[in-house]
Amino acid sequence: MDKITPEELLKLRANCMERLRAAELYELRNDAKLRAVNSTQTYEEFKDIVDAAHLQPVSKQDKMNAKTKSRLWNSAAREN
Repeated sequence: MDKITPEELLKLRANCMERLRAAELYELRNDAKLRAVNSTQTYEEFKDIVDAAHLQPVSKQDKMNAKTKSRLWNSAAREN
């Protein structure tokens, strides 16, 4: 019986994690589709909801984090 190398284990772990993330994204997008199908009036609106299904709101801790404190969170509101 062949032994599994550490490199093979790392590849297997990475592959499993990638598949778990893909499955989670699929579920998020599918749930968004089911919600949006009855609440949108245009395809663009529907697509925007589905495309944003994986996004999380910016938390207060995100805004206060020293690494992200100076980040422009709402670029649409930026004054020119």
